[in-house]
Amino acid sequence: MRRIFGSLVPVALILASMPATAANVPEATQPMVESEETGKATAPKLSPIVEFWQFVQSEIAEELQEFREPVETEFRAGLVPTGEAEADWKTKGVDLRGHIESLPGGIANNALLTLGEVPSLEFYGKIPADILAGWELILAGPKAVSPSEAKGGIFVAISPNHVVFQADDEIQTGNARCMKSAVERASDYVTVYRYSATPFDPDSDASLEAEAEAIVMYNMVGGLSSPVLCSIIQREKDGHLLSLIYTPDGRPLGQMNDEKDQLQIVSRFDLYEQLNANYISVLTDDEPSSPAEAASDSS
Repeated sequence: MRRIFGSLVPVALILASMPATAANVPEATQPMVESEETGKATAPKLSPIVEFWQFVQSEIAEELQEFREPVETEFRAGLVPTGEAEADWKTKGVDLRGHIESLPGGIANNALLTLGEVPSLEFYGKIPADILAGWELILAGPKAVSPSEAKGGIFVAISPNHVVFQADDEIQTGNARCMKSAVERASDYVTVYRYSATPFDPDSDASLEAEAEAIVMYNMVGGLSSPVLCSIIQREKDGHLLSLIYTPDGRPLGQMNDEKDQLQIVSRFDLYEQLNANYISVLTDDEPSSPAEAASDSS
């Protein structure tokens, strides 16, 4: 899948060198507000980054659709069960939420950090109020729930400077956590944030590459639909935590598991340090130069 992303990012980079002005942005993407002085509806001033995102997405819509098809094919292949239904699948693994509740600080002060190809930080209760200090909102889907209103959710890195957030919409049965309903379009449920401490410089290749990569990642993954999936967390003999994906009737989806992922419970939260610093760019496939330091579960 990363090869597909890597082949599309240069297309976005070409467009990145073009001026992104309000005239280039489709009118439908600009909400209208009424001016107190004139009483007329006008489009609010967009930040340069939001304007850039809207412009690039509009200009490469056809290319995104063309490259989305093989991504969807690869994703659907991962949804093919790799075994028969397992009668005891719901009791496998650990009650992760219950375990986190038992730790010092409980649900409010512990989260699951996953380091791998796509780093993520998942909360099982109220999201810390200050976790997005220093982050700028780029866009939100029509069904997205903000971190401040969510009862839990997950942050995922999609570039060296961007994360997406999706609110928790799962129910627990046994040790398994299952989606409440199927997802028709993933982007409807997510919000994109950008790390404000890294300035957006349209004259910088590195800056444009980060924006273009985030745009591609967001659109490629955001266009996916998904049936109801369930997951369990299994603790291996060496203490390593492993996430296993199942269908609601207990059939394993082994192709969706990644044994290389490193799962650990952390009690200190820094999205940029824990996620973006560990993100492996699709442009280079290089390992992170300075892996984020994370406190492991001491229990």
